[in-house]
Parts: sequence; structure tokens; C-alpha cells
Amino acid sequence: RWYSRDVATIAAKHKLSAAPYFIDAEKNELSTEIFSPQATVDPVAGLTVIRFHNSHLVYAITWYSLALMVVGAAVIIVREEKRANLN
Repeated sequence: RWYSRDVATIAAKHKLSAAPYFIDAEKNELSTEIFSPQATVDPVAGLTVIRFHNSHLVYAITWYSLALMVVGAAVIIVREEKRANLN
């Protein structure tokens, strides 16, 4: 699976020669009509879709949970050391 558009790596994997870059044109409504003679000539535009999902809350909850677990582990260790020193 390809998770990014790495033209050089994809070309090497499939033993193709390709330029090490990718050109993505803007979508032209006139050339995408069904009966347009340019529809089969022009490159297919609009393939680059960039969407970033917003999962900052999940990351914040994860890191704060990990921090609380470290604090909890430190409390347990300090308590056990104090208990061992008293005996």
C-alpha cells in the first residue's frame, strides 16, 4: 500500500521510468463533460485531496492519561520505599 504519493519509489517498485515529481491540475468543469472531445485528452484533474482529521482531543486525552499513570506509578514507588525504610 502507498500512503503518500512518492513517485520515485512507486516507479522503482514497478520498474518504470518517471520524473521525480507529480503535477496535479485544477479541475476544469468544461473538460469533464461527458461529450467533450477534451475529456479524453486532458489529464484527470482534482486527484489531490488533502484532508486532515481533527483528533487533537484524542491526543490530549492520551497524553494526559499517560502523564497521570506516570504520576500514579511514582506515588506507588515512593510509598513502597517509605514502607520498606520503616521496616
